[in-house]
Order: sequence, then C-alpha cells, then structure tokens
Amino acid sequence: MIILQPKSVLALVSLVSAGRIGIAHADTGSTAATCVAQKHQQQSQTGPFVPAKTLVNGEVLDVYATVGQAAQMAGKDKKTMTVSKMVDVAGCCSFKGGESADAESCPTLEPVVIGQSPQFTTEQALSVLDTARAAWNGGSGEWTQMSLKERTLAIEKFVFELKKRREDIVEVLMWEIGKNRKDAESEFDRTVEFINEVIAAIRAPDADEYNSYWQKYGSTNAFVRRAAIGVIMCLGPYNYPLNETYATMIPALLMGNIVIMKIPTIGGLVHTLTMDAFAKALPPGAINFISGGGRGTMPPLMQ
Repeated sequence: MIILQPKSVLALVSLVSAGRIGIAHADTGSTAATCVAQKHQQQSQTGPFVPAKTLVNGEVLDVYATVGQAAQMAGKDKKTMTVSKMVDVAGCCSFKGGESADAESCPTLEPVVIGQSPQFTTEQALSVLDTARAAWNGGSGEWTQMSLKERTLAIEKFVFELKKRREDIVEVLMWEIGKNRKDAESEFDRTVEFINEVIAAIRAPDADEYNSYWQKYGSTNAFVRRAAIGVIMCLGPYNYPLNETYATMIPALLMGNIVIMKIPTIGGLVHTLTMDAFAKALPPGAINFISGGGRGTMPPLMQ
C-alpha cells in the first residue's frame, strides 16, 4: 500500500511472510526510489501453501477434488478423501508489475493462493457426525471413559506437538487474515498459555469441582464425578481462529466430550495445521473436522 503525502511519499509495505513492516521514504517526486524499495522488499515474499486435509476418526486424510487424484495418492499408502468441490484460499499479498521505475508501474498488491478448503456435502458432514456418535458410544467411548488425569496428559501431548508447528501457524495467520507477526505470535502463545492455565486449575489441590470426590450427605457418603455431555459442535471465528476456538473446545475435550470442529471459511487453514497434533495425542474419534459451506453442513448436524 502506498500513502501519498504533501511533502513525501511513504511506501508502507506489509511483509506478511517475513513478519515485519518495511517503510521507505523518498522526497517528493521520487516515486522511482519508492518502487525500487518495494521491489527489493518483495524478493523473498512467496507465501505458504496449506494442502487440503481433514481429520476424521483419528486419521488425517489428504483431500482431493477428483477421484483420480485420490486413487493415485491412495496407491502411495496415503489416506485420502474425495470431495465434489474444492475452494482456493487466497491470502494477502504479493506484488505484481513494477518492471520500470516510474509512477505508473509501481507494484500492486495481488492476492495469492495459500491453500485449499474442501467443501463437504451434507452427506459427508452427517458421516462425520456418525463417527462422532460412535466415539461417544452413549458415554462409554474411549476418550470419555479415560480418567481426567489421562485426558489432561493427552492434551499436554497435543500442546507439545502443536508447538512444533508454531512458525507455520504464525505465518498462515499473517497471510490468511492479515495479522502482523507480533499479533500472530501473541495469538498462538496466548492459546498455549490458556490451555496450560486450564490444566493447572484442574490439578489444583482444592479443585474438587473438576475432579471426582467423596461427599457426605447426611448419613450417606456419595462419590461425585462430573460427566461429559456428549457430542459438541465447535464453530471457530475467523479473526481469532485459535484463541477463541480453543477457549471453548479444550475445556470440552478435557471434560470428556467428543468434538466436531467446523473450520471457518476464512481463517481455517491454521486448523488444518493442527490435525496431525490432534491425531498423535487423542484417541480416534475424540475430535473430527468438517469444512465447507455452513448452510449445507451445519443445519443437518443440528436437526
């Protein structure tokens, strides 16, 4: 973006892939110097690319828009899934033009395809719901029947695996929804801090409300234990896709619920980068992902 001022030209270039803002000054009329500065800053700006994936029943599936592609990759010992429609996810930005150094040819910002989002059909969304119900199994599923201590350890393992993707997630947050590096790093770090604080609260010596305990009612001793609710659907927002989503999803998981995560159309690529961590840390079916249009996927799940 170029901001023209009366006595100077201020070239403000957001280096999303590098995570900083570069500023070049030039005297009035020195547009050529501004263009040169912009082109110098753009040289290493290529952007990430997040291929289409989903997580269902503990397996991370590569998703393709054609049966041929899926069959070809399945032959390479990869788990695959086919959707009828795939949407390119555009991020901002790369430069275009500006080969010569005059005002008319200054580079312009252009969207860049940084990933793909599978568009689930209603039938595919309902299939994921069936998987979640099987994992719940009336409250007798593996994840639900694990002790709170075991589930806490599993979420800690998830955080350990998630931290390995910190830089990738930060970069995608910058490219897809326009956060600067400081804000993107802050969102990731605050999310991890939130999870750690929830776990610390559960482990606190006086945290009876989160743990099983004996309580006396008159002459009767009762063993009190919190029970999970069932299958929980979580819809993540686009502006804080990690922080706001995990603020509800992680406590639900820790309490033994089964989660269906609806990936947002914008800001959803970061969730694709978390799938491997979930698959390594949680038992099959504890969390499952859906992506695609809300009207075709959400109402059928809620009926």
